[in-house]
Amino acid sequence: MKRILLLCTAIAVLAGCQTAPIKPDPSILRVGVTPDAQPIIYKQGGQILGIEADFAARLGQALDRKVVFVEVPWDKQIDFLENNKTDIIMSGMSITPARSIRINFSKPYLQSGQSAAFRRDSYDPEGLLVSTIMNQTKRIGYVNNTTGEFFCMQRFTRSEKKGYPNATAAIEALKANKIDMFVHDAPVIWWLAAINEADVVSFPEVLNVEPLAWGISKQNMALLDEINALLNQWEEDGTSRKIIQNWIPNFGQ
Repeated sequence: MKRILLLCTAIAVLAGCQTAPIKPDPSILRVGVTPDAQPIIYKQGGQILGIEADFAARLGQALDRKVVFVEVPWDKQIDFLENNKTDIIMSGMSITPARSIRINFSKPYLQSGQSAAFRRDSYDPEGLLVSTIMNQTKRIGYVNNTTGEFFCMQRFTRSEKKGYPNATAAIEALKANKIDMFVHDAPVIWWLAAINEADVVSFPEVLNVEPLAWGISKQNMALLDEINALLNQWEEDGTSRKIIQNWIPNFGQ
């Protein structure tokens, strides 16, 4: 991951936000991101975009703190948080028992799960049942060090499995007939299927349920309480749904 300072122009309220680690400052909210998961969090033209970026903008406004995006390798996110290099992880992280031992999680902002993508010339997902996919015994791809990897290892014990560094690499392997199915977070699968529509189709449902939330240090209960209060408010006034459906129009319908 690059460590550079740049201006984020994607969201007006975050004008001037940076993407390099900085020292703790009560007027700044350091947001740990791994921007490689469209539409949750990704980088395009030097800008941090996606569902999490929009939520970060709202948090900055509500808390009266300048948002600074800190780009962190996925497998170092919790380390950065524990070492006080970030204040919050906003990068499509799902709640798991193992992660909950090390960090606190906010209330879930999205009920997601794993889904699957296939080559268009090989599969018609509308003709598949969840039970058919769960009995899949062919070549299956996943992204390393994610809940998708754990899901594949647990559910597809008889399949040939291969890990990839990110979702883009996995979808390219699928298109190149190196794997037959790619399992990953549902919003990412659906996004990739949409931008690779000529070659890829996606299963329209989730194969399990995984709540997505934001990671906060065990030492920062005050921030956890503030964020949970905001999430309750946004759920009631429709802010959360508006942000999510801006990126995934049919999600939850």
